[in-house]
Formats: sequence, structure tokens, C-alpha cells
Amino acid sequence: MSSMRRLFLVGALAAASALSPVPVSAAAAPGTIACTGGEVTLLFNPAMSMTSTTHWMQLTGPVGHCASPEYPSISAGVLRAHGGFTGACPGPMAPADLAMSIHWNDGSVSEVGGARFHGDLTGWVLLPGTITSGPFTGDRIAAVALSGGLPTPPTLPCVIGGLNQLHTKLQAFAIA
Repeated sequence: MSSMRRLFLVGALAAASALSPVPVSAAAAPGTIACTGGEVTLLFNPAMSMTSTTHWMQLTGPVGHCASPEYPSISAGVLRAHGGFTGACPGPMAPADLAMSIHWNDGSVSEVGGARFHGDLTGWVLLPGTITSGPFTGDRIAAVALSGGLPTPPTLPCVIGGLNQLHTKLQAFAIA
């Protein structure tokens, strides 16, 4: 891995671990992709409540506008992931086995293995997984998102009927 690519991934991971809004540069280095402006929705079945139980979680949504010198035809993608976890509001949410893929606007699909999702009602991080097939095979992926639109306190939907979806805005999404 080149030093530029390593530096790019380290920056994305630092943003992910801090859960702070850090803009991603639209000028990605060769062999990388950076996306900005994405929104990912988390769906829970059954709905999250204050009682700990097993949930199925699905993540889906656009990763935003993307730039990659290696794949100039890729300018957008949709993240799709799912996995199960046991928990209650306000979290943590950490599916043990997360199946993930990115469906790019050029029709290609990047499958991701080994990514770890950690989150709660305020946001989530995607700790590095490896692209196992499709564009960017062998590269690592990281992301960070913050929740929006929750009432104060954010656990209120969990108490009244249960929380079945959570809207999040990607603060950083990168593959390097």
C-alpha cells in the first residue's frame, strides 16, 4: 500500500474513531475513493425498545458523491448491509456478522468482508473491512455517520412504540 493511500485511510479511520464531523476530500488519491454527502438509514426488526432482545438490522442508502482516479466512471454508490445483534436502546449496536456491499452507479458491486459496525442512537462507525471482490478489491473501507432527527431525549421513540428506523448522515466514507 502506498504511503498516500495509507495516509488517506488513517485519516478516514481517525474520523471514524472520533465520531466527529470531518469533511472528506473529493480529490482522492489513485487506488482510492472518497464520497461525501451520503445518507444511510438503519432499519430494526423488531423495533428497538428499552428491553434487550435480538434484532435484525439493515443499513441502506447512498454514500453520496464519489471521486476515484482509478475508476472515473464511479461517481456514486449505495451501501447495503445487514446483520443481527442483541441490545436495547440507546445501544450499543454491534452486529457480530455484518454482510456488506456497495452497488456503484456504473453497475459494478464491491463486496466487503470483515467490517465491524459499532453504534448507538447518536451515530455509528464502520471499522475497516476489506473489499473482497469488485472495484477496489484488496483495499480497506471505513465510514462514520451521525444520527439526525431524533427528539430530546433520543430514547423517546424506544419508549413509545419502539424505534424501527434511524436516519444518519455520513460524515466520512473512504476506501483506500
